[in-house]
Amino acid sequence: MKNGVLIACTVASAFLFVGCGGSSNSTTPPSNNTSANNSSPVVQPEVYAQKKVDTASLTQAIQQYNAAEGHYPATLQDLAPTYIAKVPDAPPGYKFNYNSSSGTLTVVQQ
Repeated sequence: MKNGVLIACTVASAFLFVGCGGSSNSTTPPSNNTSANNSSPVVQPEVYAQKKVDTASLTQAIQQYNAAEGHYPATLQDLAPTYIAKVPDAPPGYKFNYNSSSGTLTVVQQ
């Protein structure tokens, strides 16, 4: 009886793993939906990730500047080269929006 249950579980597991193969025979190319929201992480994951990384590194440099100088930098260029090697460029179609009175940084579409 135990052997029968063990065999049944093994066979069921084998079918489960074979079904998770990930190989697809579909030859339909992905569509380019230009009406989709380009800032969506699903549509442009690389741009989305780049925005997050740039914002994180700049925000950290802003906080370090504030801790050392006692105030936020007047411009993002004031951070280089002491607090960040180079102020990164915003992703294509976007710009950095920096508020020097609060030290907040956002990425906005141009």
